[in-house]
Amino acid sequence: MFGCCNNLFSPCCGYSRCGMPAPFPAPQPPVIPVQPAKLRGMQLSLVGSSAGTVDPGAAVPFDTVNLNNTLGVAYAPSSGTVTINRAGTYLVNWWLGVENAQTAASLSFATSAGGSDVQTSYSDIGGGQIFGTAIVNVASIPTTLQLINRSAAAVTYATAGIQAGMTIVQYA
Repeated sequence: MFGCCNNLFSPCCGYSRCGMPAPFPAPQPPVIPVQPAKLRGMQLSLVGSSAGTVDPGAAVPFDTVNLNNTLGVAYAPSSGTVTINRAGTYLVNWWLGVENAQTAASLSFATSAGGSDVQTSYSDIGGGQIFGTAIVNVASIPTTLQLINRSAAAVTYATAGIQAGMTIVQYA
């Protein structure tokens, strides 16, 4: 009477009701484990220039490489130049502690990539901290990166333990 099932309320041979196929669950895509992307970057500091100055048009010469786990990015402390040898997108954050802008009416520093300013920060305050953030798309290699004093006069670094910092993060 109930086909292969002996009990109306308990399907026994893969049928929901005797003689009727049970619905099959929808196929699920396979689970593929994804490795998290490794964040790569470089961190630079300026610690040995307390009360030193940076002239107009000159690069800030970071003297300490705190971390560099990048692929294809190098730093030359003598010129303050980061050389990027790998195409991609980079996030650049920097800050600079200053005592005064000497004769300049305002402070101006720029993130320069390949000789062109990609981001400029301004401050009308003669001392304190100035900072900036830039996203740099590197298509042609090598590309150079510097933090340039665009003020009209020399700027004196703060008399603090660390006068400046820059972080460069590779995103793609």
